[in-house]
Amino acid sequence: MKKELLDLLKKAKPVFGPIHREAVNLSWILEIHSSSLQTGFYVFQSLEQTRFLPMVNGALWGDLPEYFEMLSFYKSTRNFLIHHFQMPLSPEIPLCKKEPIWINLESLSFNIKEFFRKLEEFSTTGFVEIEDRVKREKGYIFLQNGLIVDARTEQQKGTEALKQIIENLSENMCLINLYQLEDIVLSFLLSDPKMVSVFWKLEDAQEFCQELSKRHMGHPLLLVSVSMQDYGYRVFMDGYVIYQSAFDEEVDVFEAYLVNQIKRFDILNPYDYIEEGSKIKVLKTNDNSSIIYFCPACWSVISEKDEICPNCGYDLREFHKMPYEYKLLMGLEHPVLEMRMNVIHTVGIKDLASAIPQLEYMANKESNPILLMAIVDALGKMSHVEALELLRKLSHHPYPIVRSRAKYILERKIASKKSSV
Repeated sequence: MKKELLDLLKKAKPVFGPIHREAVNLSWILEIHSSSLQTGFYVFQSLEQTRFLPMVNGALWGDLPEYFEMLSFYKSTRNFLIHHFQMPLSPEIPLCKKEPIWINLESLSFNIKEFFRKLEEFSTTGFVEIEDRVKREKGYIFLQNGLIVDARTEQQKGTEALKQIIENLSENMCLINLYQLEDIVLSFLLSDPKMVSVFWKLEDAQEFCQELSKRHMGHPLLLVSVSMQDYGYRVFMDGYVIYQSAFDEEVDVFEAYLVNQIKRFDILNPYDYIEEGSKIKVLKTNDNSSIIYFCPACWSVISEKDEICPNCGYDLREFHKMPYEYKLLMGLEHPVLEMRMNVIHTVGIKDLASAIPQLEYMANKESNPILLMAIVDALGKMSHVEALELLRKLSHHPYPIVRSRAKYILERKIASKKSSV
């Protein structure tokens, strides 16, 4: 297993590291990855050995090494970890995340009812992934043409799961992502497929699926390609491939699933469980605390009812009238690291040129490698010349992790421009 992983890592890019042990606060990194429910594995390297330590939804599986020289962290799918580390866990429903959709919660005033109405308006078929950062658990809401047809948490399904997720949205800080799926894949995954075999060679998996789907005439069989980064689907019916999406023939793990009967969807009504005026919470420190409010001018803690900041005198009513882009610029100075990270990601997605001077200022004064990496990734999403110039500067950053990431993104952007000419 160790040699196989080392071979894979030659082609993969870590999301963190490699970084020397003296340049990293390990307990801080572990807490950040735990609170953000990361799934992946750490690589601890020394002259004597290389050790791997998996993490599933923020929980470590194993003991930290007493000594290491270099540390890296690679994101991974849960099923990849289960197979490669022989973990005593059941593989999860393989949800492909290659087609994300962005919803501007600010434009909905963080209103939960408006959020679900927007999903209906999008007529999306797919799923919403909701990470509760307080309870440290994930929930999923499944959609067909914008209507909710199922919901799941680790402990619950259907209506009870939907009620729990809505409660979490209104009470705790949650991260929300929306992804698209084809109808045939959604139907398959929600019919509780049973894993029938795991293969390490595509030829064996292909032959097995063709033969089994012939024996179970009329019942689809799903072959899933499991990589470090994502899943892919290939659906067989009566021995033939009838659908394929994001399937990777180069991976070394394949899962075969069979469904005896496709589930008929029931429409779930979220509005029955939403209190009028309920908001999606942005920040909450623990189950017993209230939301923490900050003045966007001086970032001192204020009361929810304050209209004028008692510390600096800023008119908070004026803030609500500002354009969304200007609020983002102010949010780059938010005192909570996770909020700053979210804003940096958003200005990158929105290609906000006016944010580049502030990003440069942050890059010059910040010492946090995680935040610096977020700035590099945001610049990589931008189309402006100024973003390219800042990437060039960051490719000479004192931190090796920042320098290597900036060089990688810079080379990719330059290659992309050359190919488009």
